[in-house]
Amino acid sequence: MARLGKPALAILIMGVIIATLITLCTPRATSRSSVISNAPAPATATNTAEVPVRVLVLDFDPIIADSGGRPMHRAFRWNDPRTLADGYIADVREASSGRMSYHIAEWRTIDAFPVKRDGFRYTPATFAACIRRNERCHSPDGLDYEAVIREQRVAPLVASGTADEVWLFGGPYFGYFESAMAGPGAFDINGDALTNVPSTRAFPIMGFNGERGVAEMLHNLCHRIEATMSRAYGGWVAADLRTNWARFAANAHQANGRAGVGSCHYPPNAMGDYDYANTRSVESDADDWLLYPSLTEARRPVSRDTWGGPDYHRGYMRWWLTHLPKAAGTNDDGRLNDWWAYVVRFDELLIRNPPAK
Repeated sequence: MARLGKPALAILIMGVIIATLITLCTPRATSRSSVISNAPAPATATNTAEVPVRVLVLDFDPIIADSGGRPMHRAFRWNDPRTLADGYIADVREASSGRMSYHIAEWRTIDAFPVKRDGFRYTPATFAACIRRNERCHSPDGLDYEAVIREQRVAPLVASGTADEVWLFGGPYFGYFESAMAGPGAFDINGDALTNVPSTRAFPIMGFNGERGVAEMLHNLCHRIEATMSRAYGGWVAADLRTNWARFAANAHQANGRAGVGSCHYPPNAMGDYDYANTRSVESDADDWLLYPSLTEARRPVSRDTWGGPDYHRGYMRWWLTHLPKAAGTNDDGRLNDWWAYVVRFDELLIRNPPAK
């Protein structure tokens, strides 16, 4: 074995001291934290539309002692959160043509269960009992978002620009909303609007369940977009097709035979909620929305084969997101032609400078 000279030994000792100090400064409940990307490369001339979105991941994945010391997602044989994140990031970036380009600024793997609104916190034993028999799960189920934001010191990261949004990973019965918003002017994006959270700007909080897949993650984003566009257009009723957003989200079953791209629960050909694998074919102007705002009223048949399987849920979500308008300029209705801008720049466009009614 090679011996270290005095200079090399000194460097090694200093490295150990620095690593120890970093560990001591890490939040107490956080067992592992990794900085993935703080400053994504600026857009190049060939990709001027790319919009980076920096993410703080709070991955609540406690160690389950009686499973051989494995983290929760492995103990219960759920999906690996990092694999889920990779699939979600890739799907959203492709569907948005880079207009929502996620970059993980920091990933915190937290060896603890998050606290609920009434102060309850699962232990490995009580959570395992909940998974075995649902009637043993705690009620009320809701997460104490404000406590998590405070304990994890989220607001300073948002203020500094290190993070634009937060992702919560966990399991069933963790009490997560699919998507929520915190900060001044926060509004409902399919979860609580936490306006009392002290922050320099509003930020979204996505809730992901490791028991589920990428399809459900995209579904959460889809509902967030529905709520965001409903706010941009002053409301949304499925059968009232007087706005461009309503016409985009139309499905034949709820809009008297008029089918656009559909909604999160209702594809253009659906006969009920979550009907992603329906073989029924209907005439739809979905592809016309790829040309927005230069709509031609052209229609063609669509069915589950249009978005493809075998995971028709994920296929539909990707297809739906791809059709969300992303053109430059402002429409005659006073809204931007790039609807992804509302999803990413909601604080600027919908809170600080909302469109006219």
